[in-house]
This record gives sequence, C-alpha cells and structure tokens, in this order.
Amino acid sequence: MRYTLMTLVVLGLGLGLAQQRPEDVIKGQCEKAGVVAELWHGFTGGAPKTALENLVVEFNKTQSGQACVRPISQGNYRDLSTKIKAAFAGGKVPALAQAFENNMALYLEADALVPMSALGVDLKGVNPLFVNAVTFNKQVYGVPFNKSIQILYYNRDLLKKYGAKVPATLDEFIATAKQISQGEKAPVYFFQPDTSTFSYWFFTLGGNYLQNGKLVLNSPKALEALELLVQGVKDGWARPITSGFINTNFGAGPFAFSTDTSAGYSFYLQAAKFDLGVATLPGRTNKQPGFGLVQGTNLVVFKRADEKEKKVAADFLKFVISPKAQAVFGVATNYVPVSLGSGADPLVTRYIKESPAFGVAITQARYAKFEPALAEWEQIRFDILGQAIKEAVLGQATPKAALDKAQKAAEDLLSGRTR
Repeated sequence: MRYTLMTLVVLGLGLGLAQQRPEDVIKGQCEKAGVVAELWHGFTGGAPKTALENLVVEFNKTQSGQACVRPISQGNYRDLSTKIKAAFAGGKVPALAQAFENNMALYLEADALVPMSALGVDLKGVNPLFVNAVTFNKQVYGVPFNKSIQILYYNRDLLKKYGAKVPATLDEFIATAKQISQGEKAPVYFFQPDTSTFSYWFFTLGGNYLQNGKLVLNSPKALEALELLVQGVKDGWARPITSGFINTNFGAGPFAFSTDTSAGYSFYLQAAKFDLGVATLPGRTNKQPGFGLVQGTNLVVFKRADEKEKKVAADFLKFVISPKAQAVFGVATNYVPVSLGSGADPLVTRYIKESPAFGVAITQARYAKFEPALAEWEQIRFDILGQAIKEAVLGQATPKAALDKAQKAAEDLLSGRTR
C-alpha cells in the first residue's frame, strides 16, 4: 500500500502537511504575500499534483507570510510548453516552470533561462547523471524534479512454472523469453513499439544518438536494436502493444516481461492477476544492469521574472531538492528521488519494504541515459523516430529503410528545410 501524504503526517515521518485542501491553503498564503512566484506545471491531477502542492504549502510556511510560490497547472506537458512559448511572445512569464531537457534547449535559444549558479542553487548531492542532463555549455540551467526510469517487470508465476530465473543479461532475457513463449505458444515479452522501448535496447547495446555533435538515428547500433525487436516479433517471443498501456493488455495472452517506466508500477500492480516482480534491466553482461531511459521534468527559472520572484524561486529550488523533501515527494508519487541522500531517509527505507519497485528504481537510476537535449527532439521523438520504429515493428518497412527515412526527415527538420 502506498503511503499518502496525510499518512506521513500521522506517522511523523514527513514534512508537516496541511489538512485542508492544499490548493486552498496556497490561495490563502498567496493572498497575504507581498511577492508571489508562479510555478507553471503539467500535473493535471492525482498524486503528483497533490504532492507538489503539499511541498509548496510547506515551503510557503518558511516565508513568514512575506512571499509564496503559487503552482498553476497549464494542462499536460505539451500544453505547458505551448503556453510558455506564447508567454515569450507577449505575456507575462512565470518565475518557475517544469521543463524537459528539449524544452530547456528551446528556451535557451531564446536566452530565457537563469543559470543555477546565478541563483545560488547548488546541486551537490543530486544524482550527477540527472545534473549532467540539465547542463548546457558547462552551465546548469535547471533542477531535476520528477523523474522516472525504466525497469524490468516480470511474472513470477510464469518464471516459476518454467524453472526460469530473472534474466540479468540481454542474452538471458531473449533466451528466457523464447523458452517461455515456446511453452505457452504465444509471445511473452510485451512492448510498445515506440522510442522509449527502443531506447532501452539501443542504449544497452552501446548506442548514442549524438555522434561528433550530430544527431544520428540510423547508426549500426540503432539498426541492431530495431532489428532485434523486429526479429523478436517474427520469432514469436515479443508482442507489440499498439493500443492502450501494457498493463491494460494483460488479458491478451501470457505475460512474462516488459521493460517499462517505474512510474507505472501501481498500475501494473492493480491490473496483474499474477505475482508481479520487478528488477533492474538486463545488461550486456551480468556485471551491471542495462541502461534505462530517464523521463520526467526539471524546474527552471526565467530571466524575465521579477528579481524578487527569482529570489523566492531560488529558495524554493533549494527546498525541493533537499533529501527530506525528495523523500516525501518520491514516496507520495513513486518518482525516483533526485537527491542521493533520500535513499537513507527512514521514510524511503520503510516504503521500499512495502513497494520493492521503488528500491529497484533507485538502484536503476545509477544506470540511466537521457535522450538528446535538442529543441526539435519532441517532434523527432514522436513523429519521426517513433513512426519509424512502429513501421518497422509492424512490418511496414525494413528496419534499415525506416531508420534511413527517419534520418533524412530529422536532417531536413534540423536544417530548416521542413517544419
């Protein structure tokens, strides 16, 4: 059972949190404050939105009524980036906002972000892999915030039936999937034919999207990864899920494995009619896990914000990345704490006993990879590379033809020949 934020209060393990609706508390706090720093975000509801608001409530209490942060949902993440770009054109920008790495690259093209050093925000103690992803030209421009990472989900009952162990390497993974699929007479590795799934195989095989500063989508490693997925479908051990989430397709046949985001654990658990297990991703060797794709946003501060608002924003960022705040936020949402110190927090160690996926995700976060921080990456990710992966997996194009087509389309986009 997941701890709720209110449970944390009763247990005395977390930050003191409001018993009123947090949004109502924040409204009252900001009505009295002389400085209000708006935080635009893409949480539309559920645990992430509530957890963010509760963190804001606690931060605002430290401001003695003089200042406050006011979180404002802008819809989903795409809505958020669209509204921020519109604010650049003519509206008032917020002090703070969530941003993916590619969003940050776009905002930096407009010279819109304040470096963390100028705000006095020190990211010492934050996962260095996460910090590296928000570093541009040797300057850190954001604070990692809500992060998830791919992990291995597996069916303990099915592995036990075939006397199979949890695979630690890619070779073991493929061999075990083949063994169980032959026994069940149906594919047992469920995957979505998209950029996220592809990235696990690509990164673990040693791939890198950027080569000598150039985006390369059709590299030999990319071809190897895509051919592996395509061959898995042909050989009958991999099942592409093209409608809905993997957990909503459990009834489509025997499920043994998936390589999916840690943020989906609660949904997997709710849907599974079997003993669900989680583990770090199979690697090239058994000496370390494979590399998982990190997803989620960072918090950035905009140059055009009022100087007093920037000061409040800086204080909030320091608060948010503290080990205690990250422990509370992570346990409430199942996002991986970005602070390395959170792993030793009693709240986290106790939660891991109830939710093993949380501990697996924290371990997997040491073996993490990010997609390119390019302003155009969102379009490339979904409309170009994502489409190529889907076409190849579904047999509409060969892997090489699909990736070559994607490379040409990406080059045209990056050069300005297309939009």
